[in-house]
Amino acid sequence: MPQPHTSRPGGQAVRIRSTLMLVVPVLLAATLVGCKGGNIPPSADPGKTEQTPAGSSKLLMPDDPNADVGSPLFKSAGPPPAYPLATAGSDHIVIANCTVQFEDRQTVSAEVDGKIELIATPMKRRPDGIWEYRMVDGTVVTHDPSKFDPKNLHPRIEFNPRDRLVLKDNPERWTPYYKLREGEVVADDQILCLLDDSLVSTRLASAAQIKEAAAQGSKAAEDGVRFTRAKMKLSEGKEDLFSKKEALDDQITLSRFLENLAQSSSTIAKANQEHDEAVVMLHRHRVKSRVDGIIRNVAKRPGEFVRAGEKIFEIQSTEKVRLEGNLDVQYYDRVKRGTPVTVEPAVPSAPVKSHAWHRQEVAGVAVTAHPTQPLVVSAGLDGSALVWDPNIGNAENRPGTPTNLPHPVPVRCVACTPPGAKSILAITGGDDGKVRIWDLANPNKLPKTPSREPADAHSSSVIAVAISPDGKYAATAAGREVFIWDLDGGRKLYALPDSHRDGITSLSFTPQAQLVTASKDRTLKVWKIGTEKAAVAKTIDHRSGAVDVLGVSPDGGRVLFDQDKSRVDLVNLSDAQTIGQLTNVGPSVAFATLAVFGPDYVTPNSPVEKMPYTIVTAGGEGDLKGGLQVWHAPRAGGRGSEVARFITPGRVPVTCAAFSPHKDIPFLVVGTAAGTVHVWTQPAGPAKKLEGRVTNIDSTDPRFVTVRVEMSNKDIGLLDRSAATVIVNPGQ
Repeated sequence: MPQPHTSRPGGQAVRIRSTLMLVVPVLLAATLVGCKGGNIPPSADPGKTEQTPAGSSKLLMPDDPNADVGSPLFKSAGPPPAYPLATAGSDHIVIANCTVQFEDRQTVSAEVDGKIELIATPMKRRPDGIWEYRMVDGTVVTHDPSKFDPKNLHPRIEFNPRDRLVLKDNPERWTPYYKLREGEVVADDQILCLLDDSLVSTRLASAAQIKEAAAQGSKAAEDGVRFTRAKMKLSEGKEDLFSKKEALDDQITLSRFLENLAQSSSTIAKANQEHDEAVVMLHRHRVKSRVDGIIRNVAKRPGEFVRAGEKIFEIQSTEKVRLEGNLDVQYYDRVKRGTPVTVEPAVPSAPVKSHAWHRQEVAGVAVTAHPTQPLVVSAGLDGSALVWDPNIGNAENRPGTPTNLPHPVPVRCVACTPPGAKSILAITGGDDGKVRIWDLANPNKLPKTPSREPADAHSSSVIAVAISPDGKYAATAAGREVFIWDLDGGRKLYALPDSHRDGITSLSFTPQAQLVTASKDRTLKVWKIGTEKAAVAKTIDHRSGAVDVLGVSPDGGRVLFDQDKSRVDLVNLSDAQTIGQLTNVGPSVAFATLAVFGPDYVTPNSPVEKMPYTIVTAGGEGDLKGGLQVWHAPRAGGRGSEVARFITPGRVPVTCAAFSPHKDIPFLVVGTAAGTVHVWTQPAGPAKKLEGRVTNIDSTDPRFVTVRVEMSNKDIGLLDRSAATVIVNPGQ
């Protein structure tokens, strides 16, 4: 997989070693023959001899961009795209690796004295009669009352003890509740706890009965008034038919009915008041959240008595967050309180799949080019190269267990032919110096022996392997040796001349028929690769980081360069100019192990210049141990943005990584030092850009100032202790 490179702080270009005339290395070689000075330091000029471990001197190949290497090893794709470079001189101040913190907490207390019956929330009944509780992450727990079986209940479903007592013969009428635990995410106004409300429920029922009786009495009084008035109206003007006594009796009856009506109205008003008071009291027995947040510090359990005002638990509010990060002290006077900032969160995520099939460290991973069923090949120091299906696509008849490509020695590296190659092959390199070629065309019938095993072998362990874009050739590295192989014939074409002063750690072909090598001698070398031989076209030196695997962009235009432990640069392969950076700030957030480009998931009509590169970097010791950072870096140059952070279970150190080459089935596979392999799906869409405001600047260290930013987290979902980048524009 191609790898990227970094450059010097301040946007300086890395130095390109000048090409020396042929006579210079010859004279230097003559001068140094027989010397016992040991290895030439990395700063020495190319073309000098180097003392090998065996004591013999070897002439190092100088840079020669005009060397005749014969025809290109494979057809060049032409020069990489010339993207318009970003305008220099940005005034933005970047505060990387800020820590997100939830600051506000709600103390959830009882409003009345009582016994806790449940710490739970009621489930909702759907139109089909099924009860459900939908969690914030989308998980749904259901309960079907028609199939009630107390032995097979979901472990988080509980019922009100009063339902069990009063409706013991009708469990289908019991209201289910979802039990809540510490760490549960809850919403504003959600019922979280139920206190024993037997007494207040009795009062509520009594008030309801009084209301009903008073309403009936009021109706009877209204009817009496209406009938009496009707009778009195009939007697008007008919004194000869009705006596005065009857008229007086009617008046008395009407007065009594009116009195009864007034009494009923008074009774109803009082019953309504008692009912409303009982409802309020009942609500006080239902403890609710007043914020969106996470349950913390549970202090009481069901069955315990709690007094009014006594804490039951706390809710850590997620509605607003605070971010804190370190800024170099020289920028102190450029950041003010109240300054608006842009926040780019890096939300951590766990793998979607994990396997522990290897017994020792996984040294290499690769993904095949099967169009609908890409397979993963993971190479381990236990002597296995396992081929397995990550089950991300939709193909049928998928193998459920891994198939081992057996090796007699530890396997150090693996690569697979890319899409478009005529064969689907895996190339492995082992501790015996041998290269093995495996035919993986039929995923349902994987081989037990290599299809080709060239007789030529390296003199030491094969550490790195890369395959050309057309899938016809491979390059392998062992120590300072690099061999070029013809995969069709399974034969070695030639060895690259000695150029590095220390072991090579990664290889990458470019579409322009070049090979990029990274070495422990702190240099990158760009090689012209021909059919007959190869020559160093350019050396890019002064690496100061700890990244062994450095990738090249899919278009061949950029390489990643570990400028130092906290910075990885994007460098033009054509002129070695630094055009962009990935930056971590602080002693506990260093880059290590690998920095690689993802594939370009673009179509011919895509606005490629507007689509960022995807880059994955691994962390070293400290806060980034066992983690990978996913970055989007503008093709035109400038600052890369962290868009996601992948954390291995147990924070086991990452040893290798590979992307799926398929746009329709995008994923990242990662190997670890513990022998585990993990799969993540790639983040979709551009990086989120949120708004916040500086609230405090604190000088607590002679080197840094701590900048505090506050922002809304509603509808965003940042996690406590996650990371984010803050961009300050002092001009705002």
